[in-house]
Parts: sequence; structure tokens; C-alpha cells
Amino acid sequence: MDPAEAGELKHRSGSLRTRLLLVLAIALTPILALSAIRAYFDARSSMEQRRDELVLIADRAIDRVEQYVSTSETILEVFQDEIAAGRCQRVYMVLQEHLGPLTNVVRVSPEGIVDCSAAGAVGTPIANPAWIESLRSERNSVRTDAFYGEASGEWLFAIFRRNNDATGQFAGASGLGLSVSSLVELFNADPDLPEDVQLALTDLDGEVFGQVEMPKFDRRWIERANANPGGALVVVREEDGSSLDLVIQPVGTEGIFALITRPSPGLFDELTLNPVGMFGLPLLTFFGALIAVWMAVDGLVLRWLARLRQVAIHFASGQYDYRPRRSFDSAPAEISRFASTLTQMASRIAERDRSLREALRTRDAAVREIHHRVKNNLQIVTSFLNLQSRQVKEPAAQEVLAAARHRIDALSIVHQTLYQHERLDTVHLKPFLEGLLRHLSEAMGMSESGIRFDWEIENVERGSDDAIPIALFVLEAVTNAVKYAFENNGGVIKVSLKRTEEHIVLTVRDDGVGIAEDKAASPQTGLGSRLMNAFAKQLRAKLTIESEKGDGVAVKLELPIASA
Repeated sequence: MDPAEAGELKHRSGSLRTRLLLVLAIALTPILALSAIRAYFDARSSMEQRRDELVLIADRAIDRVEQYVSTSETILEVFQDEIAAGRCQRVYMVLQEHLGPLTNVVRVSPEGIVDCSAAGAVGTPIANPAWIESLRSERNSVRTDAFYGEASGEWLFAIFRRNNDATGQFAGASGLGLSVSSLVELFNADPDLPEDVQLALTDLDGEVFGQVEMPKFDRRWIERANANPGGALVVVREEDGSSLDLVIQPVGTEGIFALITRPSPGLFDELTLNPVGMFGLPLLTFFGALIAVWMAVDGLVLRWLARLRQVAIHFASGQYDYRPRRSFDSAPAEISRFASTLTQMASRIAERDRSLREALRTRDAAVREIHHRVKNNLQIVTSFLNLQSRQVKEPAAQEVLAAARHRIDALSIVHQTLYQHERLDTVHLKPFLEGLLRHLSEAMGMSESGIRFDWEIENVERGSDDAIPIALFVLEAVTNAVKYAFENNGGVIKVSLKRTEEHIVLTVRDDGVGIAEDKAASPQTGLGSRLMNAFAKQLRAKLTIESEKGDGVAVKLELPIASA
């Protein structure tokens, strides 16, 4: 990611709108939390109220069933001896008129075999031997869960009482069979039963008796009913997305449970309206406040800040006379004053900028004039040296004067390049070095000596302070090559300037005779070598000289990317 884009992204993440919304959200969160807690307790209270209503309905129905079952137990106790005496049919005929749900009167042997029955065959075992075992352990009576009666062809509940012989030992049981469907009719006989409430009976196995529309029965509801004798409310989700309130309560103490269902109240029911009002309205207020702050910040602040940003962008690009097409007159007073101050600041900066530009133009003109005069003065010095060299007869003296003249010419070219360049603080090395090499070729008479230049120079910018040591370094390297490399046989001097990732590499290479072995082993003590080392130190560059006998000399200068 671009650094500017990263800064913009960070700027957006910490925007004024975001921070204000965050502060407002933090301020409103405690109110929202208290509303949620209040709504939770109200919802629990609503569920308790719904449970209590269903339990009240169930209690009335259970009272009728319980009263009937208790009456049946009392009647069984009255007729127990006759049943134990084997008069099952007679007892059945007497009780049938008083107990509508009665389906059978039986006597069961200690082994759990029916040996007397008013309806159905004898000699068959009872549905669950555990009932007899319960009576054998000195319980007086047992209420069974539901079982299917083969003789009656319907589901039954049974009540058994323990029979004892003359010695008080267990002698089987006397029992009454009660029709489940008849008990369900009693269960639903309440004339005040609400139309949306459904009642049914169930047993320990979860077999439901009655017309109750509900999803698959879960036996864990029986466990909850046993754990909560006062009635436990279960909200059951149906396949169509609706839900039922369901309460299960035991009928008496064993085996039979009342199952009461009612559609759960909707969102706008009076039982749920209060929780919705306690939590829903604060939640709407919460989001409404956030939206209001969002719109207010956008309309009163951010819109004007965007305009100010556009104005600042134009001012930053130097357009100090820029004025926005839409004024800030309708902006808030603080922003309008800030825009006015920004415009005044831009006007003052424009005045200062014009003054500074004028001062810079004056300074640049003066510096160029100085470079031009220095270049002219150096040419005068060169002319004096030319005149002096004509009066000197010794070749060594002429050679020293020529070397001095070449160095002065190199300095002159530097100053000429500086005052001709648009910027005074940098130099384009390509035209600068090409001009220097052309001048050296003419001044040293290289074409007459059979020596030619071959250069490959990249267009690299360098600070103007480095121009003089670079020019003098090239001069010394070329001069050494012309003097010592070719032995009057001519050759090629190749100059290259290349930019790498870490350095700017300047190389002066000849294809001459190279450095002799005895001279290569000893340090270079000539003036030219000492000057090149001095220029390399001044440029903070690394100087290397490579040579093979008969394969020329390569003088390489590795400059750091940044100017010294």
C-alpha cells in the first residue's frame, strides 16, 4: 500500500464522525443495558403469568379427574373383599352405573395372573408385573400408567389394592380398569375452558391421550414435570414457525399427567408488549440518536470540512488566488471564520511567495554572473599559461604548464556548465562530461596521436559541489592514460558512467600496455595518482585501479548515491 493511501486510511478510521458515534454509543450503552435487564425480567414475569394461567386451568381439570380417581379408589376399597372372593362380574354390574369410565373389575393372583375378570379372559398375566411387585412390597395401592387392554380394545388406566390372607400375607390384588378416553372427556368437561386451550392426558411413557395439536412429544417434559410439581412451562416451536405454551402437571401421585397447551402470545400481545416497550423503544432511540448524530455531523461539519480540504489542496499547489465557487456564508460561524482566515493566510503567503521568488531570481542571476566571470577569469589564466609556455624551451616545463592549463580548463568547463544550467544546485553529468571529454580530445591533440574517446554516460544528476572533483578526477585519469598507456601506438580510452542500486560507477579504461609488474607492486606516488586519491576521498568514493600487462588499465570510482 502506498504511504499516502495508508495515511488516508488511518485518517478515515479516526474520523470525527466515527469518534462522535463511538462516544454517543458508549454514553447510551448503560441505558440500553438497563433496558435489556428490565426487559429480561419483564419477559420472565410474562412467562410466569402465562404459566400460572395454564396451571390454574389445569388445576380445575385435574381436580375433576383426581376426584374421580379418588372416588374410584374409595369404591375399590369398599368392594375389595367381594372382588377378592371372586365376585368380579357382580361388582362390575353394581359399579357400572356409578363409574362411567369403568371398563373392568379384576382379581390378580400373587403371581400376577388374572384369575377373575368381569370382562375379558382369565389366566392371562397383567400388563406390567412390576405393579404386583410394588404391592408385594407392602404398598396398599398402585395407580398404573396407561396400557392397552386386549379385551376392551382401548387404552386403560388401572387402580390396584393389595389383598391379604388371614395371616396378613400377600394374596394378590383387586383392581379396577378405567377408560383413558372417558377420563379425557372428564378432563375437558369444564364449560369455562378457553377456546384456544387444549387439554390431554399422558403417562410415563409419553403416550398422549386427547386431541392436542403439538409436535413430537419429548419425554424430558415428564422429567421437568416431576421436578416441578407446581407445573413447568415449556415453549414448543412448531414446524410452521409458530409456538405453543405447554404445561405438564402430575395427576395425583403416580403415572398420569395433565398436558395443557395454548398458542404462545404474539409480539403485540399484552403480555409481551411491555418487554418490547422496555427494550425495543430504547433500542430504537439508541439507533435513532446515532443516525441523527451521523446526519448532523455530515451536514454541519464534514460537508464543510470537505470544502475546506479542497481549498487547502489548491493553496498547497500554489493556487493562492483560488476561491471556491460555493461560499461559506451558510456554513456554521466557526467554519465560516476559519475559511476566511484560511483565505487571508493564502493571500499573505502569495505575497511572501512573490517576494521570495523575486529574491531567488536575483540571487540566481548573481550566482550565474559569478560563475560566468570565474569562467572568463580562468580562460584569461589559461591564455597567460599559453603565452608563458611559448617562451619556455624545456619540454618538462612545457609539460607542467600544459597539465596546469588542462586542469584550469576543466574548472572553466565546470563553471560554464553551472551558469548555463537551469538549476544551480545540481549538474547533469552526461552533457557535462561529454563537453569535458570533447575539450580534452582537442586540447591534448588526441586525434593526431591516434587516440580516440569512446564513452557511454547515463544521464545522472549530481550536486554541484561534486562537479569539480569529478571533472578533475576524469582529467587526471585521461591524462595518465594518454601519457603512459599507448607508447605512441594510439588506442581507445573508454569512459563510462552507470547508476546501480547502491552506487554511481565512473570508469576510465584504456586498451594500452597496462602497468608493468614492478610498478604495479609499488604504490602510485605520482601527482596524478595522489590527486585522484584526494578527489575520491572528497567524494566519499571508493577508488580501484585494475590492470593486466598488455590489457590496459581500468580506473574505477564508486560514488555513493547521495552527494557528499
